[in-house]
Amino acid sequence: MHRVVRAVHKYAGLTACAWLLVLALTGIALDHHEWRWLNQTSVPSAWTSKQIGRLVPATIMRHIAVADGVVLGASERGAWRSADGGKTWVLVAFAGRADQPQVYGFAELARQRFSGLYLATDDGLWATATDGMSAHRLALAGVRLTAISPGADTASLVAVRDRSDLLRIVPATGAVTDLSIAANLTGLNPTMPLGRVVMDVHFGHGLLPGAWSIRLNDLGGIAMAVLALTGLGYWWVTRRGRRRGLLMDTQRSAIRWLYRFHGPLVGLLAVLPILYLSVTAIPLNHIYGFLWWAEGRTVERLSLPPAFRGVSLDHEIDGVASWPGEAARIGIATRFGLLESRDGGRSWRPDPSLPVPDGDAGGNLFRVEDQLFAGFGREGNFRRGPGGGAWRKIDGPKTAITGASRDGGVWYVKNSKAILREGNAPGSFVDSRISVRAAAPGTPLFLVMADLHAGVIFHEQFKWANDLFAALAVLLALSGPLIWLKRKWL
Repeated sequence: MHRVVRAVHKYAGLTACAWLLVLALTGIALDHHEWRWLNQTSVPSAWTSKQIGRLVPATIMRHIAVADGVVLGASERGAWRSADGGKTWVLVAFAGRADQPQVYGFAELARQRFSGLYLATDDGLWATATDGMSAHRLALAGVRLTAISPGADTASLVAVRDRSDLLRIVPATGAVTDLSIAANLTGLNPTMPLGRVVMDVHFGHGLLPGAWSIRLNDLGGIAMAVLALTGLGYWWVTRRGRRRGLLMDTQRSAIRWLYRFHGPLVGLLAVLPILYLSVTAIPLNHIYGFLWWAEGRTVERLSLPPAFRGVSLDHEIDGVASWPGEAARIGIATRFGLLESRDGGRSWRPDPSLPVPDGDAGGNLFRVEDQLFAGFGREGNFRRGPGGGAWRKIDGPKTAITGASRDGGVWYVKNSKAILREGNAPGSFVDSRISVRAAAPGTPLFLVMADLHAGVIFHEQFKWANDLFAALAVLLALSGPLIWLKRKWL
């Protein structure tokens, strides 16, 4: 039996090692969307698949501000300005920097043209000049601000530090105050859609609270890469070393340390992440068919790991919005849905007035002037006026909106496809014909990694090969400990 297990492990490893190394390295990159070089390094769009090409416009511009027909747009790829309806774009100059920070959000305080527009970036808080051509730093150099909102009063902002902490910032003085919040969540849906559970686990959001799930994913990716290299090295030394002229003592020492590093030191530590990453990869290789099959299937929240129960808000806050004149009222966007606090962040519950069928749908949340916007996918997009009135559905955008701006009496919104302009009917938006593609040509390296990870960069049906490699990874993760039980430390 031991010989069979060793043979299975050997031939599965030799078959899969090269592609598992690729999956490991690209998977680690995809876990870290915050890495600037992944988003700001581009390759020609012709190099990538059509599936990935459809996602590129969403990366160019997520946040917009419009003044007298001039458009300022930004995303993690940088910030640009256009005065000719999107035909040409110029980069915004960030004072003291030769490059562009990643921009995660806009907030407006008494904006006059672009004066009073504040940018949350991976290098702190910035303010734009009146003409929008440049920006200067206000506070928090080197701090990653991942969301921002006008504050409850007209002199302050509320920002999110590294998807985890809420800050109050007074731009006039640069004063920064931490807002004490607690992960006291109530009213969560007792069940979760099966598709969301599988995706959360695979993408590093479901097993451990906060950033620890991503670290567990990283462990799995690093281990998979190390195991592929050491396994190949072990095979080469044992089978080819003598032919290549290696001394016997050198060969024995290399075999011993390659085995120890491959098995007891790395392999055993990474069995769990390799197993869950490989098992969940198979349905995600067939994402549309899987989601169709999983429609209506749910999992009891209490049967899932604590991370699904909202025990921590660390690395969970994707957006923030305050209410004008209500300092104790805050809204945040999380993977548990849009949550609202009326006691300054000491407790949270899903917004009961939001007309979204699935409370765990995530979504975007942001505020412009006295309007709150909530953007979802197929569930729709919504806007809410002052005074805490009802959410009103926005007609027109077919994908989730990520930004909005008002130029005079006309509202604009940005979704993954285009900038849309309010039409003749209030709340109805049509294509503004402002093109964003010229701002940042090419495909960002982050999407290239996704293309390579899924294999569709080679062929749209490569998913079946990925299934095979995932199954081989499961075999390797199961057979490896069985071999170790027999040989121990070597």
